[in-house]
Formats: sequence, structure tokens, C-alpha cells
Amino acid sequence: MNILLNKGLLTLACASLLLMSACSDVLDVRNEGQLSTEAALSDARSVNVAMSGIYSSLQGTLGSGIPASPTEALAGDIVYAGSDYGYLEIWTQNMSLFTPSFSGFWDNSYRGINAINNVIASLPDIKDLTELQKSQIEGECKFLRGIMTFEMLRIWGHQYGYKADNSHPGVILRTAPTRGTAGLAIGRSTVEDCYAQVIADLKSAESLLPDTKRDGYANKSAALAYLARVYFQKNDFTNAYAYADQLVKGGKFSLAATPRDVFYKGGNSESIFQMALTTQTNSFGAIRGMYQKTAFGEPPFTVSPDFAAALDASPSTDLRKQQYIKQSGSFRYCTKYDTLIANVNVIRYAEILFIHAEAGLEIGKPESEVLADVNLIRKRANVPEDNATTGKAALLDLIGKERRLEMCFEGDRFHYLKRSKSSNIRGLAWNDNKLLAKIPSSEVSGNPGIELNP
Repeated sequence: MNILLNKGLLTLACASLLLMSACSDVLDVRNEGQLSTEAALSDARSVNVAMSGIYSSLQGTLGSGIPASPTEALAGDIVYAGSDYGYLEIWTQNMSLFTPSFSGFWDNSYRGINAINNVIASLPDIKDLTELQKSQIEGECKFLRGIMTFEMLRIWGHQYGYKADNSHPGVILRTAPTRGTAGLAIGRSTVEDCYAQVIADLKSAESLLPDTKRDGYANKSAALAYLARVYFQKNDFTNAYAYADQLVKGGKFSLAATPRDVFYKGGNSESIFQMALTTQTNSFGAIRGMYQKTAFGEPPFTVSPDFAAALDASPSTDLRKQQYIKQSGSFRYCTKYDTLIANVNVIRYAEILFIHAEAGLEIGKPESEVLADVNLIRKRANVPEDNATTGKAALLDLIGKERRLEMCFEGDRFHYLKRSKSSNIRGLAWNDNKLLAKIPSSEVSGNPGIELNP
């Protein structure tokens, strides 16, 4: 794919660097595969090329539904009926060093992280960028490195709290650019250290980035939202609530008019950070293909009986039954991605409301506030408000049920079950080694001393 001939990515690259006339100078033809993460970055133009490749790398993972789709096969809300050996390994809970979805995610993420590190290291010597421009670029890089590291950590590392001191292995922390094979043989950091690095990156991004909303680009609100997600995943409810509360009280975001709108309308009020895709980037077809019914038959992913029962328990007026799910004979399947092209949500306001509600409940916020968050979701779904549920256990159950329906098939369920230490993730406990992806063969072959997952 010639990313610099792609209008969408060219616009992205230009906007991400706030370059004015310099943007028109980037029209040399370079392929994504040829974009060297070791390239010497000496001016605004070369940094622009590197940033374009970094965002393109992220589009090829999060924009294609990785790791969201594979984790759905682990979580239990879908039934996999395809024949792809990689997804069969995941579905049968027998992952290997070669499981393509996860090995590709690992390789692509570290390729992007190395390019990010190269940009950050080069910025002080770039003469034709202003200090404001450098700050924005650094902020975007820190944000992207933070979310790439975090999303890998949730796949390859056991949940925070697996060990009391969180000394269990996470992922490799790479914060400096590598040259050739030098510096690649690095061990895995502890989960504690990985969280510390992710939080440091996101906090740095928060301080460096402006809060102008631009679909597909990092900004201050995206950093705040991810900090809420990261702290929530580690069950640090005080900090999770604090960051979610900034977004709730900031008034910049609101739920889209209908459940469907957040998936079918770019630039809507609910999206906090999306992968802005076009027909040229071609990555959206991967996630669409997992869920979309075609003239050739049912999709590989269909609704599981367990999730169908949860859906049926919701009132008949629930719009999510109509706008997220369709019936085809004896099958039900997801329609969130049933369109030719769409911006893929990486994090959206509905999730922030759920974090705000649950974290608030855990730190003793009024039950009326907790219900207010949940009722915003219910009202948008055309479900009667619930002002009667009371007590921590009942409210946690209500939040969990609503979150499952609203966030279905977005890769949320697996991480929610691990965080809440579920004893039944498709028959496995939250701390079962079978729920860990294996360190890919590509890493093992070049880094033979790395600690492997069981």
C-alpha cells in the first residue's frame, strides 16, 4: 500500500504534525514495508513520513479489529465456526507461538514502537519544526506508544494482581530506538513496571497534547480516556474515577443519538479516539469479515447461546437488539461492522460512563450518581431507566449486564472478566495460563533468552 499516495493518510500525517506548506513536500513514493524504523530523521519532511507510517501501523492492528476480534473468541460471547487455523487455536484455547492474529499484533506493535522511539530521539535536532510542533509530535508518540504497550500487556501478561507484588512477566519495554539487531535481546519487564511505563507515557501525552478533536488523531481527551481505562484495568478505582470524571464533567462528549450512529457516523459526539479508515487503507475488511453475513453464508463469528440469553433478558424495546444484532435463520450475528467502511472505535464515551459508574461505586460515590451514568446508556438504548436498584452487589451486577450488552464484540468482555477475576471465561478461571497468548516465534528466534508464557 503506498501510504503517501493515500489521501486519508497524507491528511493524517499533515495534521498530526501541524505542518503547513511542508505537507506538500511529502509526495515521494514510499511503501509502508519500506518505511525504515531506523531512518535518519533530519527535518520536518522525514518526521512527517515516519508519523504517517506509525499511524498506518496502528490502523493495521486496531483498525482491523486486532486484538478485539481474537479476544472475543476467548471471552465467550461468540461462537467461532470458521476454518482459519489461527482462530481455531484461539477458540480451542490452544494458542501457539505461531497464532497469526497475536503474533502479527506483537510484530506490528513493536515495529511501530521502534519508529516512535526513533521520532522521539530525533526531535531535539529537527530545526524546521517549532517547539509547539515538537511538543505535539512527542505527545502523539507517547500516547501511541502507551496504548500499544498496554494493549499488548493485556494479551501477554496475566491480570494486575495475579501476584501480590505484580512481579509476573508483562511485555518488553522498548523506549529507545534500535539499530539492526543491537538492543533487541531484552527481557520482559514485570507487569508492575509495564503499568508504570504506560501511565508515564499517557500522562506525558496528556500534558503535551492540545484538546482539539480530530478523528483518527491523538489528543488530550484520548489520553485522559486511556488513563481511565488503564487505571480501571488495574483496579485502581480512585484514579480511574478521577480521569473518567474529567471527561464526564468536561462536556466535550456525549452519547451518539442512537446505538448504531457511533459505528456508522465518523466524527460523532461519542467517539474519543477512532482509527479513521478509508476505502484505500483496506484494514476494516478484516473485522467486517469476521461478523458480516454475506450471500455466501454465515460469518465466522455468531452470537453464543450465553450472550443470546443475556440479550433476550433485556426489554423488547432495547434498540441494541435491532441495531447491534440481526437474526438469520437459527443464527444471530453482530452488525456493528456491517458496512463498507467505518471508523473503528478504539475508546468511546460509553465506556467512560461505565468506568465512571463502577469506579465511583467502588470508592463510595452516591448510588444516585452511579445510576445516572447507567441510565444515560439505557435511555439511549430505549430501555426504561432504573432508579430502584440499590446496594453495591446489585449495582455491580446491573453495570456488568449493561456493559456487556453495550460493549459487545468490541474486545471489551475478555478484559472485563479478567479484571473482575471471573471463574468462568469459557470454562477457565481468570488466571489460567491458557488465556495468555504465546510469545511469537519471531521474537523467540531473535531473542532466545526471553521468558516464555506457559
